[in-house]
Amino acid sequence: MRAAAGLRSDRVYAFTCEDPEVRVRRHMAGLAVAYGAPAALARALRLARKAAFRGGMGYDPARHAALVRLAGRRPVGLGARKAGGS
Repeated sequence: MRAAAGLRSDRVYAFTCEDPEVRVRRHMAGLAVAYGAPAALARALRLARKAAFRGGMGYDPARHAALVRLAGRRPVGLGARKAGGS
């Protein structure tokens, strides 16, 4: 199949039939194990934000949403632990 002149795109477009909320929860389960340390979670979230900003290959919105939710659940750094009373 040939692309029409001037309409060629190098991007690959895809879709999924899975519910987005199910995908996010599935990612959260795996990411909670992989990024147990707050510093590792913060780094992964930073990289996901950069990928979202660039809009390039390798960006997964479900993974990004899962990282945001995990970061919201966990206290980050020592200051957050002290404020919580622990």
